[in-house]
Amino acid sequence: MKVDKKIFLLCFLFSLTANAQIKLTLNDAIKIALEKNYDIRLAKEDVLLSENNYSVGNAGFLPKVDLSASKTRTVNNTKQEYSTGQSVDKKNAGSNSTNAGIALSWTIFDGLKMFTTLSKLKEYKELGEINLRKQIENSVYDVIKNYYEIVRQKQNYKTALENISVSEERLKIANEKFAVGSASKFDVLRAQVDLNADKSNLLNQEILLSNLKTTLNNLLAFDPNYDFDVEDSIYVDDGLSFQKIKEIAFERNTSLIQAEKFKTISSYDVNSTYSEFLPRITLNTGYNYLQSIADAGLVKSNKSYGYNYGISLSWNLFNGFNSQLAYENAKINFDKNIIYLEAIKNDIETALITSYKNYKKNLELLALEKSNVEVAKENLDLAFEELKLGSISPIEFREVQKNYFNSQSRLINAFYIAKVGEIDLLKQSGIIVKN
Repeated sequence: MKVDKKIFLLCFLFSLTANAQIKLTLNDAIKIALEKNYDIRLAKEDVLLSENNYSVGNAGFLPKVDLSASKTRTVNNTKQEYSTGQSVDKKNAGSNSTNAGIALSWTIFDGLKMFTTLSKLKEYKELGEINLRKQIENSVYDVIKNYYEIVRQKQNYKTALENISVSEERLKIANEKFAVGSASKFDVLRAQVDLNADKSNLLNQEILLSNLKTTLNNLLAFDPNYDFDVEDSIYVDDGLSFQKIKEIAFERNTSLIQAEKFKTISSYDVNSTYSEFLPRITLNTGYNYLQSIADAGLVKSNKSYGYNYGISLSWNLFNGFNSQLAYENAKINFDKNIIYLEAIKNDIETALITSYKNYKKNLELLALEKSNVEVAKENLDLAFEELKLGSISPIEFREVQKNYFNSQSRLINAFYIAKVGEIDLLKQSGIIVKN
């Protein structure tokens, strides 16, 4: 498979150093995963196996040819007496035997089982391709979800830094007031304790970011210690149509396509077991060569060679009803796969309805949290002025500060949850990966 030059360059840069932060876009992460992700690569190997299995020879269309050859040396003590009065008594009498042959056996009719087998092998080949596509969708979904989780925590990290900046400003104000006697040492210490708590939160945020990057490195088959940067924001597509998503899902959803393949394969199993009720016709031909030479005996030398051919018919008339049992079980399995296909269709529609409702509610929540952040920011700015004037207590200011940064955190989470809802719908519809 041809490797994209951009992917190769990015992989090369990653391999140079684990310290320099490289900006990794989502599109680059997806391209790298498609090329290097271990689960995808294993699924590709499975496709190759199913492609190799799809052949007329594996289906039983071609003849079987066997070549055999042997050469044997035998040493015996021979003692023979004849009615004429003559006798032979020979020690260590040797004989050589040479035998060679080639045989061809070709089944020309097996109840049409070979045709059914070839059709099944074709379905298994296509099923392997579907399994690969499903694995690609799962891996890409994991990459996208993990990538945006890193973006979310990066935004939370920036929020934590801003929170520290506010707390540092509050501590500065407390120290200035303490210096002129308008504030107590208690206010200074409380401000310092809150600042330390905010710094502790920042350190925890750094650990969380590091762990998430390690997880993404694993999905991209990179060294777990490689560091990188990600995009700064999460964009949510708010224009997804349920009807359009549903139409596409019933055409492209890989679970649905798999179920349809299982149904088709089980129908071939019915035909395959029915072929056991029919006769089997085989053509046979071959060529043999035999030569033997003996030191003792009536025949000192013997040589024969020639060809043979023929046709054989075999027809099982009774085997303890095992053929009938296999046929009936195959039909039951076919009926089960019909039910399974119907269940998958129902599951897909149910999941789409649930996911789409969540998606729309998440968009409403996102709009609400945007408004909340604006109000909380304005409230924080006013509280700062009141803190400087002394018209608000440090405890009250801290509560306003918490409200603002909690609203920011909720907004960041709302963006992430709405995005996950979007990619859930895209995955269920089978368009998370563009062809």
